[in-house]
Amino acid sequence: MKTVLKLLVGAAVAFLSATTCFSQTGIPANVKGTPYLEESYMVAEISFTTNTRKLPVRYNAYKDLMEYQQNGQALVLDPSPTIKKVSLGEQTYVVEKYDADGKVMPGYFVLLDTGKITLYARKGVKFVPARKGGAMDGSDQPAEFKRTPDTFYFKVGEGVIQELKNVKVLVAALPEKQDEMAQYAKKEKISPRDEEEVRQWVKYYNEM
Repeated sequence: MKTVLKLLVGAAVAFLSATTCFSQTGIPANVKGTPYLEESYMVAEISFTTNTRKLPVRYNAYKDLMEYQQNGQALVLDPSPTIKKVSLGEQTYVVEKYDADGKVMPGYFVLLDTGKITLYARKGVKFVPARKGGAMDGSDQPAEFKRTPDTFYFKVGEGVIQELKNVKVLVAALPEKQDEMAQYAKKEKISPRDEEEVRQWVKYYNEM
């Protein structure tokens, strides 16, 4: 009985350690756009280190938080090591530590491919403040949230996650088949900003 209670307490602690109260969005009504990839909540499966739960979830890409509803209350899941993955719609989010402007911190990444190379996408939304006379006709431009282009990251084996800034960065990180990957990228004109091309390139290496 004591063992069962310990397991239940451990699961609760793991869940609460990644959970923060989030009562209001704090978004003024006159701001255009949205900080969310999808405004509405979707039932997601959240896998923790000790248990799995299904909850209504949406991803706040501006704040890099998973927001969910429970018992009529809005709460958030910070990107925490206790979260193994969040299966939201057709996408799987995982938590990885990365370099954010010189500071290493955990964040949510969309998992794109796994194998010898693990490929990730980082989703983003930026906030653009209101501007006086910023519109084409000279009128004021309201504040807005705008989607930013996805950025891609990769990890070779159990190494450190790196941003895929250009083709050379990934090629240099490979322990083998560097020439083959460089030639493939040149032949197929791989762009590090095109998801389909990057996925195709990484899949080529993972299937070698």
